[in-house]
Amino acid sequence: MSRVAPALAALPRLIVGTSHLGSVLPDALVGGGARSKAFRYLDELLEMGYSAFDLAASYQVGGTERLVGQWLAARRSRSRLFLISKGGHPVPVIQPNRLTPAAIRADLEASLRRLGCDHIDLYLLHRDHPAADLPALAGVLSDEQRRGRIGAWGLSNWRHDRIRQMQAAVDQVAGEPLAASSVHFSLASWSRPPWPGCVSIAGDDGREARAFHADSGLPVLAWSPLGRGFLVAGEAGASTNGGASYASAANGRRRARAEELARSQGRSPAEVALAYLLHQPFPVHPIVASRSAPHMRHNLEACSLALGDADLRYLEADADRG
Repeated sequence: MSRVAPALAALPRLIVGTSHLGSVLPDALVGGGARSKAFRYLDELLEMGYSAFDLAASYQVGGTERLVGQWLAARRSRSRLFLISKGGHPVPVIQPNRLTPAAIRADLEASLRRLGCDHIDLYLLHRDHPAADLPALAGVLSDEQRRGRIGAWGLSNWRHDRIRQMQAAVDQVAGEPLAASSVHFSLASWSRPPWPGCVSIAGDDGREARAFHADSGLPVLAWSPLGRGFLVAGEAGASTNGGASYASAANGRRRARAEELARSQGRSPAEVALAYLLHQPFPVHPIVASRSAPHMRHNLEACSLALGDADLRYLEADADRG
């Protein structure tokens, strides 16, 4: 792949993860106190400098987008934000493949309606499926881009060989190049995937994929950059919500090296783990999430931490043995 879209040139280095926001319940059943608390949290993030938000039609069955849409309407802050959303997520058993033009258009329409917006800055296909008609998908998304309802589009949880195939399909329809790939990427690698259909480029198994990104320059939006708390809370973080995927001796050693490097520089392990991603030979935008605004403020400090090549080699050493 030789072409890369310039659409993410203004994207901040850190992106806010939102899957924990909102509710699956109808708005009438969500208390005003819960909504006000969420609004205050979003206000704090915007005030401290976060302006990019990662959403999806599937998050809280649309509840996340509804909440953010209500906040946008109340604050009139849409022009200050870079909104990312995703569509085409499968429905297990019922619709294992929702990568069809009709489903994508329906998901995009619904996301725009919930957000109260006329466009989404970056739209991603949430999961791959081997039966997907890639030229048809490239055609519908390129059309939506020309209509101005999406600024750019890319892929989420697609292997790098499939990304190449999709770019070839884009070329067939004379569309704009892909703008980004969102995959798991972290200093900690998986001992097993946390959910079906997830794709990671971390660790030894991800070397070929990382070489692809280094060669192509295709930006990565890295989800779970702190190993769902493993790199911050250690074994305590491994016990919650998918974090057990990171519980391995290799990751324990990697975390210990991050802690040692953090102590030597007067920083935190989280800052080191995020800075590791920010110093890759291709653009990486970590997607950070927390229920604590102070934690999110602290994550921003990673953007000022400089790591040298020797630091990166030290952090990666012996990463996947044992």
